[in-house]
Amino acid sequence: MILSDTIVAVATPHGFGGISVLKISGPDSKKIIWSISSANKNKNPFKHKTVTLVKLLGEGNVPFEDGVITFFKKPYSHTGEDIVEISCHGNPSIVNRVFSLCCDYGARAAEPGEFTKRAFLNGKIDLIQAEAVASLIHSKTHESASLNFKMLHGKLSKTMKDVKKSLINLLVKIEFELDISEDDFQPSLLVDSLSALRIIQNTLESALGSYNSVRMLNDGANVVICGPPNAGKSTLLNCMAGFNRAITSPQPGTTRDTVKASISIGGVPVTLVDTAGLRVSKNKIEQEGVTRAKKEMSNSDCVLAVTPANEPINDKYINISDNPSVHVISKADLCDKKKLSYFKKHFPSACIVSAKTSFGVPLLLKTIQTHLGVSSSFSPLIPVVTGRQNTILKKMVLCIKNSTNLLSVGVGVHFELVSFELRDALEQIDILLGKTTADDILDSVFSDFCVGK
Repeated sequence: MILSDTIVAVATPHGFGGISVLKISGPDSKKIIWSISSANKNKNPFKHKTVTLVKLLGEGNVPFEDGVITFFKKPYSHTGEDIVEISCHGNPSIVNRVFSLCCDYGARAAEPGEFTKRAFLNGKIDLIQAEAVASLIHSKTHESASLNFKMLHGKLSKTMKDVKKSLINLLVKIEFELDISEDDFQPSLLVDSLSALRIIQNTLESALGSYNSVRMLNDGANVVICGPPNAGKSTLLNCMAGFNRAITSPQPGTTRDTVKASISIGGVPVTLVDTAGLRVSKNKIEQEGVTRAKKEMSNSDCVLAVTPANEPINDKYINISDNPSVHVISKADLCDKKKLSYFKKHFPSACIVSAKTSFGVPLLLKTIQTHLGVSSSFSPLIPVVTGRQNTILKKMVLCIKNSTNLLSVGVGVHFELVSFELRDALEQIDILLGKTTADDILDSVFSDFCVGK
């Protein structure tokens, strides 16, 4: 599918810089660059994957800028259409002038994500890879960028195509059994089918198991610090963040609202949230602070339940949340060796720290990483990066489980029902890759892209 119109966009950020790049894609790309440059049409200087230095011409064919033109011929370009990239000096007035000239000669301003959408519609990439483009652009750490790069180059797509091939082979055997229905014609059909389904299910569940880690890698995780007043929560946040983000004082109830700071743990962007001390209070402001603290805990990926070493430890502050939590015994600098030994013996899973001296904080960070389920290496993962992908894979797993249950009855297997479930699983793969995706889903996927992608 080659679209009929030509689009243009500025591919580099707005503002002053050494170089700016504009992209033109569509059937009139070469005609437009001929119209606004000093290139000689008769010599046809714009050849596939070649770079040409030209003068860009304004009104009356008066040169106003030197431009470097790179041409990509259809169907060997990113979008599957003729593409022209114009590199010029990074001055907004020059860039805007070039953009306006392209529009004057037949191009229109591209919509957000339209270049990638054209690449998808023209079969250059599938929908999983298109989603990876947006994730790669918004990656917050190099680990996240590396993982999304694998997606862009088809790691999940290849896995799903392999699963599709296995499902088709299995479906052929099942439907052959329905058509022929001769006794013992396929004596090992049930055993082989169950084995194949088990492998497919393991593959899908492995991919699903990566979703939460990949989600946090891309979107970040929330780690909420909570506990009684004057437990050292704000001091702990400052220590972990590496700067004085929260106000601290010996007076209980200093923190009334949530205070946030950003760090990276194991390549995952983490937002630390300091909260008001949990206690019953008549002060309406403090009551609101406690309410907000509880709300943050319910939305957290991990909770740090902080209890101070210089006060008796109350179990109600340890089991404070249903979400993954780490018991932190703070103010270890106030303890002698005997007291520390007591804590280690009676609270073996707790992290004992001193935010003033940083004692125990490195171990706490590793413990948080473990509770978040973040691996030190994401290379073995089959990355699932969007909620759409996660939902579809869950539907596929359900189809595979239904097929397994139907085949497990032994005698009297309803092969027509197995065939139905396998066809449903195959349909989900086509939706995942974008072969049968509705227009409103496509609009939602590409609407989050920046202009120029």
